Amino acid sequence: MADHYLKTELEHEMSVNPAMWQFVQEASLDGVWYWDLEQPDQEWMSPEFWKLFGINPAEKTHNPAEWQDIINPDDLKVALVNFEQHCADANHPYDQVVRYKHVDGSTIWVRCRGQAIRDETGKAIRMLGVHNEITAVKRRYETGRELAAANSELRSFAYAVSHDLKSPVNTVSMLLAELLENERHALSQDGLDLLALAGNSIKRMQGLIEDLLSYTGIIGEVVEFEPVSLDVLAQDVVEDLRQDIEASGAQVEVGTLPKVIAHGTQMRLLLKNLIGNAVKFSKKEGGNTIRLFANPIDGNQVEINVQDNGIGIDEADFEKVFAVFGRLHRSEEYDGAGLGLALCRRIAMNHGGTITLQSKSGQGSCFAVRLPLMQN
Repeated sequence: MADHYLKTELEHEMSVNPAMWQFVQEASLDGVWYWDLEQPDQEWMSPEFWKLFGINPAEKTHNPAEWQDIINPDDLKVALVNFEQHCADANHPYDQVVRYKHVDGSTIWVRCRGQAIRDETGKAIRMLGVHNEITAVKRRYETGRELAAANSELRSFAYAVSHDLKSPVNTVSMLLAELLENERHALSQDGLDLLALAGNSIKRMQGLIEDLLSYTGIIGEVVEFEPVSLDVLAQDVVEDLRQDIEASGAQVEVGTLPKVIAHGTQMRLLLKNLIGNAVKFSKKEGGNTIRLFANPIDGNQVEINVQDNGIGIDEADFEKVFAVFGRLHRSEEYDGAGLGLALCRRIAMNHGGTITLQSKSGQGSCFAVRLPLMQN
């Protein structure tokens, strides 16, 4: 097949127009080098080559020893082995990631590639090479690895908590129930009251363990996103909370909610915590209405609102309610470990979204979660 005319035209322009080569070099490369292998002390390095490391090109004499002084010694060994093998065998690639020392002491990561130019016998007589900086990519990778390791450690800790605490807590709960059943007739009213207090404390501990496991379980979780109908999910959550809703005397109104790209289980946890909070913090005198509705933001996002007219939150406490174990009320007044809204914030973050709060003490609250819409 004949070459496309534009390829032929470009090759001609590159050969006769130095500005074209200069553009390609400066726009897509972080350094070019051209090495005379017959006179190995002669190697031309482009100005960009040196500027990448904070070095003034005018101070350099185009000697390979100059870059070999600033490359990581271990990486230099790898590069030289690849160089020798590439010169001996054209099929062996000269392509490696190496570290250079910047004048400010930092490390610059570079992908260094080269292609030998050979004479009629196949002997390598020149070497053309290019540099591409990948420092930012490497740092993100290292940060990601460190974060993954930290997340893994945290999940292991959570498992240990569940294994080491759940069993004894459940055992104490069983023993208290057995004591109450078998010794009720022998206990005074004070004794019965103390048993009841102990039972309530055990229930709070069990709830705390479960909430902690829910929170740590979504940190660093690798999830698969799929279209999720928030409409259906919200109705299911309301049905799950039916007993608590009726006990509070609240009315829950679910408007039309969209489909989003999300993780279904995490979305269920999000809605369950937001609706459950609105029910929990209803005004004791009744007349509470909880509304779920959506506001389109743009073509790619939607805002899901959970609004109530409950006891509200003072503006000074907005950030505190999203903190892990952030509680504004004593456990005797409202149960819970203070992890629900921290869990909601984490889920929103996992989905590339946000959660915000508008509220006034005594006048209700509105939690707004921004999420990506389903892409068709």
